[in-house]
Amino acid sequence: MQNFTSARTSVNRSRLPAVYRKANLTAPLVMDYGCGKYIAHIDEYVRSLHKVYLPFDPFNQPKHENAVTVTYVANAMHVHYPVDVICSNVMNVIDSEGEISRIAHYIEEITSATGGTGYVTVYEGDRSCVGRQTGKDQYQRNAPLSDYLRFFHHATIQNGMIITKGGN
Repeated sequence: MQNFTSARTSVNRSRLPAVYRKANLTAPLVMDYGCGKYIAHIDEYVRSLHKVYLPFDPFNQPKHENAVTVTYVANAMHVHYPVDVICSNVMNVIDSEGEISRIAHYIEEITSATGGTGYVTVYEGDRSCVGRQTGKDQYQRNAPLSDYLRFFHHATIQNGMIITKGGN
């Protein structure tokens, strides 16, 4: 169980997260796990690539928006329709290893069932591996990217991202 939502760490209103420029998005559906509060600029970018943007954030998006995304993804998994998953700077603000493991498993489950690719980035903080509360309802793990690899079964680190590909 997560003790901090870190919902207030979502402050990027207009700058595209770096992972979108680094990722090789090939699937027609792009799920953004932990998309944050401000998504219009990301939706616009993904649509410019002729793809469907599926935002998901239990703390920053309305329940109906999350439900639409979960339904799209579940249907895509059922019919093996490709979904790429972006998870940008989410795992580093979660204090529960169980929750991080659950998210990693879900990303791998989606990419495995659909043949898509998952792209995970984290803010490494001071890299001390000593997590701490950084504000009201905010947390930072301070762990390097390589520390998160243990939560995935089939993933590598490339270009500053954890990448998990379907079909592994």
